[in-house]
Amino acid sequence: MKNIFIIERSPDVFHTVENYLKEGSLSYTSFPTPDEAVLCDGLPALIILFGVNNFQDIREDVSILKNNPAFARIPKMLILPYESSVTEAQCKPLDVQAIVSIPVQRLQFQTLVSKFLNRSPRRVFRILVTIQQDTSKVRYSGISIDFSESGMAFECVTEFQVGEKLLVSFVNPRNRSRFSLRAEVARRTSTPTGSSIFYGVMFRQLSSKEVHDLSSFITGAS
Repeated sequence: MKNIFIIERSPDVFHTVENYLKEGSLSYTSFPTPDEAVLCDGLPALIILFGVNNFQDIREDVSILKNNPAFARIPKMLILPYESSVTEAQCKPLDVQAIVSIPVQRLQFQTLVSKFLNRSPRRVFRILVTIQQDTSKVRYSGISIDFSESGMAFECVTEFQVGEKLLVSFVNPRNRSRFSLRAEVARRTSTPTGSSIFYGVMFRQLSSKEVHDLSSFITGAS
């Protein structure tokens, strides 16, 4: 599994970033300084540096990572403190691939992490979904777990089989637009209590508009 290094020079006091990584089932290791991070065995797939409210200190921290040959090519995300006097414009010349500020926005952060890890962007979002079997007009209800550009996961009490064709519908609460997407059951597993079933489905035969609208929904653009 790809690991992420978090360097907490300026701690995430509300543990927001760690919670976002946990939501995506991502592995991470925390360090108090860049010096300790570069001494660790193994290389991360991404480095997240919490910068302090001082540009010179941020530049020195980035230089420690940049000047280590093993870490030089690893993508780096800089997180600036809340109401920092250091601006994104100041930090752009540094060798970092993304700059965000506290409070860190979930969708922006998760989209960036997915990009750096070469993962399909994923949105953790619980919403009512309607499911129909391909050959039936009967509608069943479920609760979504997360969405990606290739599929989604949801929880439902109804029995569906792996390989079964479905039509999954839901409404984007932001703009009230409705999605009705063809899907196929890729996996299923019972919940710990056995009262419902977790399903993973792959989207099928999406139009170019559906791909665009789904991507905007996942990244929070609309």
